[in-house]
Amino acid sequence: MMSMVTGRVLGFLDGALVWDITRNLALNGLGAYLVTRLSSVRRAITVSHYRAKDQLVLALVFGAFSAAGNFIGIPVHGALANTRIVGPIAGGLIGGPLVGIGAGFLGGAVRFSMGGYTALAALVSNVIAGLISGLVHRRLGARRITVPVALGTAVLAELNLKACILLMSKPFAQAWQLERAIAIPTILANAAAVVIFLLVVRDVYREQEKMKAEATQQALLAQAELQMLKAQVNPHFLYNTLTTVGALTRTDPEAARTVIKDLSVFLRRSLDRGEEMTTLADELQTVELYLSLQKARFGARVQGDIQVPPELLGLILPVFILQPLVENAIKHGIGPRREGGTVTLRAGREAQGAWIEVRDDGLGIEERDLERLNLKGGSPSETGLGLGLQHVHRRLRLIFGPASGLVLSSPGPDRGTVARLTLPAQAMP
Repeated sequence: MMSMVTGRVLGFLDGALVWDITRNLALNGLGAYLVTRLSSVRRAITVSHYRAKDQLVLALVFGAFSAAGNFIGIPVHGALANTRIVGPIAGGLIGGPLVGIGAGFLGGAVRFSMGGYTALAALVSNVIAGLISGLVHRRLGARRITVPVALGTAVLAELNLKACILLMSKPFAQAWQLERAIAIPTILANAAAVVIFLLVVRDVYREQEKMKAEATQQALLAQAELQMLKAQVNPHFLYNTLTTVGALTRTDPEAARTVIKDLSVFLRRSLDRGEEMTTLADELQTVELYLSLQKARFGARVQGDIQVPPELLGLILPVFILQPLVENAIKHGIGPRREGGTVTLRAGREAQGAWIEVRDDGLGIEERDLERLNLKGGSPSETGLGLGLQHVHRRLRLIFGPASGLVLSSPGPDRGTVARLTLPAQAMP
């Protein structure tokens, strides 16, 4: 009995027809892969809530697939065995009812314009296929559609196509002869094509989730770097500042009150802020507070000079990114010198973004020390940098990527040091 049924099924299958449909199936798979490499399509597929523009993009893409299916169709008994229906099914499953119906209408309209006794049935069934798959999308959501669900939806849409052809096409005998010849191979091939489309799109979803996970990890790392940097506010700086306050209370109480006020504001800005990004203007306020506190301690030995064009004050920066550079310049550059020196902060534009320099005229760094630190030639070594500067460099890289970073340079001993931050175009105001 089983052999008789198998024989009848195989009798419906034409070897050349199966081969042609399989070829078209491969073309659909290749097309699905290529089109999902387009940024506009990837964005439309991966958004959590479709805008009208996203739905239009998807409807046009899947409509184009449906229309193309007509032109690679195989003539059989005065009609076409093709993959036209794959577009609206895949479009509906991925984009919802509007995408499925839109794609179905586009592909069906092209088929209708080609004429033939199945033209009207092809148009109607194509639109219904988009509606069926779109309702499945509405019920489950694109990311929860499994392979069995996609297969079931494709088979249901194909059965609807067969029913439309048998009910709407004249003469009925010719329509019946057509479906006897193509029903099984087209159902199998088009269902497989829909699954291939789904698998390709699910690969896009996986890539997106991986990128999101990496972005989240980068954000967490940047936040951890900031917390470590905050925790590293030099205890000696606090001790020395409070010692200065104690001395001023006896000689200049008004100056002592000013220092206490500046210290309070500095600590609040440095330690209690929840945001991770700020503007250059805001960072300069923190730097000015820090310089004011250091001047209270060192007097005229510490001078500050800020030269920043007004148009760059809106530059986007990680919070607390400049103070460690100024602290390093005072501690290792001008602090050890009896006559002190000046810390100069400059900023400017360059072809690919902007730069910020913290320059001192202090002790400088000998060439062999630059080589030991592996900073010469603009290739900062995180292992050679001090801990605070390591955090500055890593935070820039984590937030802005490899186009950003910190580079130290020095003309030589007693000629000062330059700490230069490079920022990409995305940091520009």
